[in-house]
Formats: sequence, C-alpha cells, structure tokens
Amino acid sequence: MKQEINPSEYIEENRTKILAVIRGSDDPFARACAWALLDRHTPDNDYETLRDELELVSEQRADS
Repeated sequence: MKQEINPSEYIEENRTKILAVIRGSDDPFARACAWALLDRHTPDNDYETLRDELELVSEQRADS
C-alpha cells in the first residue's frame, strides 16, 4: 500500500537535509529540485528566510 507524503511536513522534518543539498551538491539538477521543493511548499511567511538562504549559497559559491 502506497503511503501519501505531505510535502509541507516533509520539508519541515527534512529542511536541514534539503538545505545541505542546496549548499553542498555539485549536481545542478539536485540543487534545482531541492530549491523547487522549498519554493513550492514553503509557507508564505517563510520566504524571507528562503531568500536569505539563497543569498548565503550564492555568496559561498562565489567564494569557491
């Protein structure tokens, strides 16, 4: 029997892991999927935090 996964709950429970993929993966597709997941299922009041994460990742990539 297939169990349905609530994307919002999944993000809440695994946000650290998803951000680790965005920060550390060398695979552009994996990073894009992680960003899409966060973008699609992040509550509206949390977009500022998401934007801050994007800026941090951009700065880290520029320094590499």
